[in-house]
Amino acid sequence: MKDCMDKTEQTVYILSGITFLPHYTLACFVSPGFSNDTPMQLWTVNQLLDKGAEKSTTYLWTRGLLARTSTGGPV
Repeated sequence: MKDCMDKTEQTVYILSGITFLPHYTLACFVSPGFSNDTPMQLWTVNQLLDKGAEKSTTYLWTRGLLARTSTGGPV
């Protein structure tokens, strides 16, 4: 097993100090910290920019945009 996962530089958006990350399989962004009481919100780039978000980059685990496992999750 590898000691660390491969990471790639990816676009994120920062709004009011909160970093919005790309969704693993959808072409949108998500805010952190959701639960059963506060469901996940999906944001488009235009929605984030309209709210005043700033584009940035960071290194994240590779997103599974092209394939899914048998359980529906990203590869």
